[in-house]
Amino acid sequence: MKIVELKNISKRFGTILANDDITLSIEQNKIHCIIGENGAGKSTLMKILFGIYKQDQGEIYIRGERVNFRNSHDAINLKIGMLHQHFMLIEDFTILENVILGAELSKGYKLDFEKSRVTITELIRKYDLDLNPDELVYKLSISEKQKVELLKLLYRNSEILILDEPTAVLTPIELKGFFKILNNFKAEGKTIILITHKLNEVKEISDKVSVLRKGKLVYETDKEKIDISELSRLIIGDIEDIPVRNKIDNGQALFKDYITVKNLSLIENGIIKLNNLNFALKKHSVFGICGVEGNGQNELIEVLIGLNKKFKGEIYPEKLVPAIVPDDRTKKGMIGEMSISENYFLREKNLRFAFKNILKNIELKFIKRFDISVPYSGCKVKYLSGGNQQKAIVAREIMLNHNILIFSHPTRGVDLRARDIIHNEIISERNKGKAIILISSDLDELLSLSDELAIIYKGTFLKVFLFSELKEKLESDRTSLLENIGELMMGVVK
Repeated sequence: MKIVELKNISKRFGTILANDDITLSIEQNKIHCIIGENGAGKSTLMKILFGIYKQDQGEIYIRGERVNFRNSHDAINLKIGMLHQHFMLIEDFTILENVILGAELSKGYKLDFEKSRVTITELIRKYDLDLNPDELVYKLSISEKQKVELLKLLYRNSEILILDEPTAVLTPIELKGFFKILNNFKAEGKTIILITHKLNEVKEISDKVSVLRKGKLVYETDKEKIDISELSRLIIGDIEDIPVRNKIDNGQALFKDYITVKNLSLIENGIIKLNNLNFALKKHSVFGICGVEGNGQNELIEVLIGLNKKFKGEIYPEKLVPAIVPDDRTKKGMIGEMSISENYFLREKNLRFAFKNILKNIELKFIKRFDISVPYSGCKVKYLSGGNQQKAIVAREIMLNHNILIFSHPTRGVDLRARDIIHNEIISERNKGKAIILISSDLDELLSLSDELAIIYKGTFLKVFLFSELKEKLESDRTSLLENIGELMMGVVK
């Protein structure tokens, strides 16, 4: 049965045609993946289905009935829920308060918090979400915030779930649990629409896949006929213009230490955040850090960039000036009301005057080198797609030309082309002699880029793999290496 039908949907933003005459059907009780490049129109189409945007032309049918959404409340009333790529949470509210907001239960003239608490606690237990309903949201990691967004959908008993890049913030271990949740949803009769860039996930979890390119629906296929190579070609098109920058392996002994960290420890509110870390960040080297989010990665970054001075231990040199791509692009990485070049101007100390021609030339340089799509020159970055926002932040930090770069989840929520561009730029900077810290939940990313790979658990480096060891194990027994890393991420030391 077709639970959702989108017929001839078009949506234009100024001169940009985001959705171009799209006709798409979603079968009930299926997992339907929608894939495509950043800016292909995926999120726009789903925001139309959720009532956030109004289509310029076309019709929407839910359970066979034509609907005309005035806003998202109309969609919610038809049991449609959406997990957005950028979280819709109030940082100073508790998890419970965020979940019930807009769907409060009352007892007389008062809110019935206890009844809501019982329901939320049961959902947390049932789906193994590991959340405390009374925890303030601003204290949560990104992956925990995503669980809160998921909990909001569960609390409202949504039957059609739209998930926009939900796996971008998950580690390989967390991904298995998330897929288990999706299959549980499916077993309960729910329908899932999943936007993702990860083709292996598409093959593993989807019942059907649709490909959007430049606002058009260009391809559809069922699970049995999924071909990863064909999907990649349809999404990316010609990628020959993306330069391939190979690593230069000069041997670890020739590398010069840029940063030396000795016995670094940090305790906050009686909780050990960092525990006796020792490492050196070397010239011509990528130091990868792998672990489940919330195990000290953010605290380490804050110490290194000088935001937290309550640590014990030694850091040489004491005053570091690294470039940084933060883990949360919208809250930490940009000012949405400013353009790409204006965001760069705020970070570049050598620029004294923001003349229009200077800003325009900066923007053109960024757009060309990093393949950033913008609706028009000088566009505010808040109007860019998530992936293009990410590329703009990566471009800014690389173009600052600092000797030390920190990348925290640099390819989160970006498409295959953008991922290749960012990876090539990281390797290019490494080959120029830069020292790089790479924090990621994407194990393949870490293995392909790291010269050293540290596994962090509860603020401790349980093991640091050298490049020679990684290379040998990847060539001889990749499966065993991945299992070993997975166990270390969970604190299992053999």
